[in-house]
Parts: sequence; C-alpha cells; structure tokens
Amino acid sequence: MSSVRTWHNKNCTMSTALVDTSSRLSTIPRMLRFALAICLAAVLCGCEGSAARSRSALDQKMFGPASIRIHPSFTQVRDLTGHGKIDGIEATLEVEDQFGEPARSTGRVMFELYGYRKDSPDVRGVRIAGPWIASLNTKAEQQDHWNSALRAYTFQLSFPKVENDQYYVLTVQFDLNAIVSTTQPETAPSSQPAWRLFDQLIMEPKSEQEKEHGPKYRAATGTPGR
Repeated sequence: MSSVRTWHNKNCTMSTALVDTSSRLSTIPRMLRFALAICLAAVLCGCEGSAARSRSALDQKMFGPASIRIHPSFTQVRDLTGHGKIDGIEATLEVEDQFGEPARSTGRVMFELYGYRKDSPDVRGVRIAGPWIASLNTKAEQQDHWNSALRAYTFQLSFPKVENDQYYVLTVQFDLNAIVSTTQPETAPSSQPAWRLFDQLIMEPKSEQEKEHGPKYRAATGTPGR
C-alpha cells in the first residue's frame, strides 16, 4: 500500500488517498513463473522429440538393410596418414534397403584383401592383408564412419605395402545384429548375427596417365558425419 497526501493551505486541511499497488506488483512474479513454465515445457518437448524411437518389426522388414556394395569409384588406394605416400585403402561401403535407397545399420564389418586371379572362376587369390574389423553398434561408431555427403560408410584400411599398379580383390562381410530381448541393453549387440551380407570389388591399377605423372595422393581427413 502507498499513500498520496494533498494539502489545502486555506483551510489547513489534509486529505490522504490510499493507492493499492500490491495487486499490480504481485502480477510480475506470476508472469515470470508462467514464462518459466512455458520455457521448461518447450525444453522438455524438444528433448523428447529428439530421442530415438524403437523401430517396429514392420519398419525393420520394410526399410532394413537388404544389400551392401563396395563403391567402385570412392574405394581407392590412398595416403591415409598424410605423409605423401600411399599406405592403405579407403573403402566406401553402401548399405541399401529393398528399394535401393541408402540406409544405416548396426553390426560388424570385416574387410579382407586378396590377390587377383584373372583366369579363374573365383578371382580371389591368396589373402594379402586383413582382416580389418569395425563395429557400428554405438552412436560414436556411427558418427566416425558415416559420410553424410556420400550417404555411405567409409573405412580406412591401413596397409603400408599396398601398391597402385596392382590388381586386388577387396571383400567385405557385414554381420547384421539380431533382434535382442527388450530386457537387454539397447547398445548390446547380438551374440549371433541375424544375417550376413557380402560383396567384393576388383580394384584395378591406376591408369597409364596417372603412372606417367605420378599418383595423385590425397591426404585423408576425419570421416565426415558428425
């Protein structure tokens, strides 16, 4: 409560008017509490909206991985360490659903490198290097290997003895996780794969022009996707 006083000089009388400001001031805390409640609700809704949802059996069957392919153009002998010398292979692996669209998947990936046999039904010769094994069962592992631009996974296969004038056969095996019990942790991979997908790529030597002018080294950078 605040008072307002008025004086009249002739009669020497005083009148006092009381103004109630408590109701006006009390509205401020209520407005602040209301605004804070709205902000808190928005934050909670935002967090809930970004959380991952379990995929139904129908979704998994419809849009789950159906095939894999080692990309022939982006899988190349590379300078992985940036030291100016080829020392491995950068492999790009596409995972596709039954519609031929890019898909992600959890599981275990294994690459192996073989020599090339030209005049044989099985072009794989003696195994030269590998296996290189990578897991895709955590968010961090997905971010490390997923290339957003290519819509595919990339893997750096270290092999200092690799040469750019030789034929190679690069093979890959993708072990897909089985559906686990809901009582098990979501990040726990299945002990037995639900399915295995395979692919192989004949890696051809560099062209004669590249041999003449030297290999075009490209220093590897961090895998995009984060």
